[in-house]
Order: sequence, then structure tokens, then C-alpha cells
Amino acid sequence: MLLEEFRNRVESLRELLAARNARALLLSKCCNFSWFTFGARSHITLNSTEGEASILVTGDRVYMITNNIEKQRIQEIELDESLLGEFGFLEYSWFEPSGERRLVEGLVKGKLLSDTGRYSGEHVDITPMRTLLSQSEIGTYRILGRECDEIFSAIVPTLKSEMTELEVQGLLYEAMAKRDIEPVLALVFSEDSSLRYRHNLSRDVKLGKRGFASICARRRGLIVSSSRSFMFEAADDVLRQHEQNCYVDAVTIGSSRPGVKLSEAFGRLIEAYEKVGRAGEWKFHHQGGIAGYLPREVHANLRSDVHLREGNAVAWNPTIRGTKSEDTVLIGNEQNSILSFPEESTWPALEFEVNDEVVRRPAPLLIG
Repeated sequence: MLLEEFRNRVESLRELLAARNARALLLSKCCNFSWFTFGARSHITLNSTEGEASILVTGDRVYMITNNIEKQRIQEIELDESLLGEFGFLEYSWFEPSGERRLVEGLVKGKLLSDTGRYSGEHVDITPMRTLLSQSEIGTYRILGRECDEIFSAIVPTLKSEMTELEVQGLLYEAMAKRDIEPVLALVFSEDSSLRYRHNLSRDVKLGKRGFASICARRRGLIVSSSRSFMFEAADDVLRQHEQNCYVDAVTIGSSRPGVKLSEAFGRLIEAYEKVGRAGEWKFHHQGGIAGYLPREVHANLRSDVHLREGNAVAWNPTIRGTKSEDTVLIGNEQNSILSFPEESTWPALEFEVNDEVVRRPAPLLIG
């Protein structure tokens, strides 16, 4: 199945070449490299946006261009064995400053498309292709989402109020590393931080009475975004606010259906904030959008001119000062699937009825 999906992917890019009257397409962004190869990594540091290898697609060949440091690793570890024969591998020395350019210009005589615009190539954006997930990618995403939920369910019940945000961040990093998950992001919010910052970079601050944690977890290029909240002592006002926050999230998840414009789903989000008496809260933090090979491939707003499709993933993250709700959701034909909060999760749930469907959202976990 993977080989067939890969060849379909190549053909879709060749159709793009024909439509743009170009001879070749160069993919150098890490997200596009992982998408094209179904999960291979061209980056070394986790925050890289352009990697140490590129893909060159022509009318009749597909090339992998990389330096002599990375070629063996990519061949032996990164690429699925079934795809090795689909590439011609081209290598240059790491100390040759224009090695990739020399190889590209030696192969391409005519118009070049490039996702970075390098080598005077005409810029091309393949986000619409990258965000439409294949069955292989959906399988990877489901497993990753379930494991993120398992990580939260294993770690959060062990937390103590005197622990610091940094200590909890370390536990999340460790748990992800043990499962071969790249920790693109881990933010831990103590009671204090949750009331101060919508984006808190974890600090040496004790958790206090409550808090929440957010992660962006990457495997095979795909990124799951998810958050979980916890309390060391019950507080009715906080529970009510969290439920309001989850209602906004549930309405937006339920509104994210095939054919719906992203801006329309965003409009429903704003209406949900207003319904629970929290009008305007959406202005203080981005609310999420389409997910995939970036934490957010497309950020949603009232002008987002993108129609959602079956096979897209979304990750909404509505916040109210002090609370947050967030998970990664696969848009299906008949119904959506919350990848990072699966039905079998042991985490306590709140349930909301949206468009005649029940949408489950994680409740705060009461510890102790």
C-alpha cells in the first residue's frame, strides 16, 4: 500500500509540474521532505525548517540529494525499504558550499519550482497536498495520538503540587523520548502561569493548586497537539470554566466537517464563546487550525479561505484565562475521530452533543 501511495504522490507532483510548465520541483523544507517520503527526517536539530537533504522530482525521475554525512543514515534508517528503489541518490561533500546547487543545475535545464525559492526557482506551496492524509499516514497518526494520551494518563496522576513546571516538562520529554517521539513542544502551566500567560515557557515555579500541560509530539513527521488539565483540590468555579472551554472546543470540532470553510468553523467557535458568556476570549490566543506536518499547517481565522476535506486533521485550542482544551482530530466522512483522546482513553471525559453527535473532551483530573 505504501509504494502505491508514494507513486500516487509522485504523479500528483508531476501534474503540478505540467500545470506550471516546469521541468522539475525541488522540495527542501523538512515538512515537505517528511510528507513526500512518508516520514523520513532530513533535519538534525528539532527546530530545523530546511533540512540536510532535498527531493528533486522531474518528469521521469525522483532524486534524493544530500551530503555525505546524511546519505547512509537516510538510506538505512529513515526511508521505508519499499521506497529505496524509487530514488536516485545523489551525494555531495559536506564542505562543498554549493554542492546541492551544482547537482540540481546539472540535471534541470529549464524552469525549476522550489518550496523555498532557492536557486532562482519559482516558489510553490504544496500545503493543500501535504494536509490531505493517506491511509498510511492516518495509521501513523492514530498510533501517535493514542500514545500521547497514554503519556498524559501515566504521568499526570503522579504529579505533586510542590513540583515545578520544569520538572513536569522533563517528565514529558522523557516519556516521549522513550517512545521514539520527538518533543517539538512541551509547555507546563502552573496555577500562577495559567493566569498570566497564554503561552508559558515552563519555569522554575511550583504547580500550586492546579495547572495544565500541552505537547506537540512528532513521529514520522506528523505532529499531534494535545493538552490535559489537573487539579490538586476541587474548585467549582474552575470546573465550570473548564467545561465552558471544552464546550467551545466541542462545538468547533463538531463543526469541522468536509466541505466546511475553515473560516465558518472559526465563526462557530466565536459564537460558542459568546454562548457561554466569554465573548472576546478568542482574541487573546490563536485558536488552532489544520494540523499535520506542522503543529498548525493553516491557522484559522475569519478570513481562512480553505475548505476542509475528509482526510484533513485539525487541532483547535480555545482558551479562557486559566484554562485550555486541545486535541488533534481527524476529519472523517461520517464522523470525526479525536486521535489524541481515543474512546478507550482512561482519562475522565466531559460529553457534549453537537450536530446530533457526542463530542468527548478531557475533564480536569483531580489528583490526590
